[in-house]
Amino acid sequence: MHKFRLGSYICSLREAPLTLVTLAALIPDDENIEWKLIDESVEPVPLDYPADLVGISVLTGTAVGAYRLSSHFRNRGIPVVLGGIHVTIMPGEAAEHADAIVTGMAERSWPELVRDFQAGQLKDHYSECDESDGFAGVSVVPRRDLLRQKRYIVSNSVQATRGCSRRCDFCTVSAVWAGFSRKPVLDVIADVRSIRRKTFVFNDVNLLDNAEYARELFTALKPLGKRWGGLATLDSLRDEEMVSLMARSGCIYVLTGFESVNQQGLQMISKGFNRVDEYKSIVDRLHRHGISVQGCFVFGMDSDDTSVFHRTVEFVTDIGIDIPRYSIYTPYPGTPLFIRLLKENRILSLNWNDYDTMHVVYRPALLSPEELFSGFKHAYRDTFSYRRIMRRCSSPGLSSVLNLAGNLTYRRFVSRLFNSRNYENYCSTVQELE
Repeated sequence: MHKFRLGSYICSLREAPLTLVTLAALIPDDENIEWKLIDESVEPVPLDYPADLVGISVLTGTAVGAYRLSSHFRNRGIPVVLGGIHVTIMPGEAAEHADAIVTGMAERSWPELVRDFQAGQLKDHYSECDESDGFAGVSVVPRRDLLRQKRYIVSNSVQATRGCSRRCDFCTVSAVWAGFSRKPVLDVIADVRSIRRKTFVFNDVNLLDNAEYARELFTALKPLGKRWGGLATLDSLRDEEMVSLMARSGCIYVLTGFESVNQQGLQMISKGFNRVDEYKSIVDRLHRHGISVQGCFVFGMDSDDTSVFHRTVEFVTDIGIDIPRYSIYTPYPGTPLFIRLLKENRILSLNWNDYDTMHVVYRPALLSPEELFSGFKHAYRDTFSYRRIMRRCSSPGLSSVLNLAGNLTYRRFVSRLFNSRNYENYCSTVQELE
């Protein structure tokens, strides 16, 4: 996980996670249950903790460490449950490292698992893959009090929807949750009201996927006087009325995937609904309504050559993206991209530690792995030079202060990241596949 350190203080460059705090809230108050939640990205795991049951939520990039932790606690005689996106995609692998696994979502299966454990009848596999009713009957206010909230760039996150109707080839969302579900707006508002702070973030992957629902939600948010940020696809931001409503409901930033400055590349990754010739007009529209733009770009698509890095950095500056983010095209297991590159014998590493979008784990089409990694580093360093930061943050207003803070934080992160041993090489373990 991306994080920065100030002395002994560690802060994650993301919003506070929702998974474990939601699972804790799903269990009714029980004097026989004591919860201790640990986020390894901001604090060390207490290896000697006297737990009766350990549950670990696993991302692909954290799988190796999760399996190591599981082995440690199981060697101590403590049963371990593994769940999360990687477990759902790779259940056979995960089952070798746990006493029980949970695949799919867990709103219903987690309470069942806890009851079974209390009764001494823990099963080896719990699955929840029914998408027909989504959030129905399981909306809860997460136990945010169980997290160290000051350790996150945004301390409160909220979920209103699940899934995405898009099928971008590198995204794992559809591999885990093919449908699109909406939490009742009244439940979302109750959750937001429970947050004492004025600012929160929606962690939905595409908050505007259903325009009718989004309008209802934003209208209900307006009287609360909160400020929020969230994710949306570019095409959903073409609607001036929708963007205006977002701003009036308290939206202060949007994170969106531009992905490429090459229209051919967008077509190749099943994201042709992005139009490069619309990028600037969409950024300008958001800015007119006081909404900052955090823009994501991916390097290493089959249409990318060595010119893509400089072209992207200049483009990002020219259209006025406030906080740019770059990543390396990464074939996560379960995605169409992984399946295609595996068939083409282009996967270089199955070391899950490398699956963080900041290592090269495949053989690019028009670049060498070394060229891709070198260009990626150069683009980040150039983008977060003081000269470019000041140009991005030169307009007046409160948003510029926030953008400056965000840019300087990323500059610090990038500087430390690429000077660390973990990123000396493009791929920490190159594993040629037969």
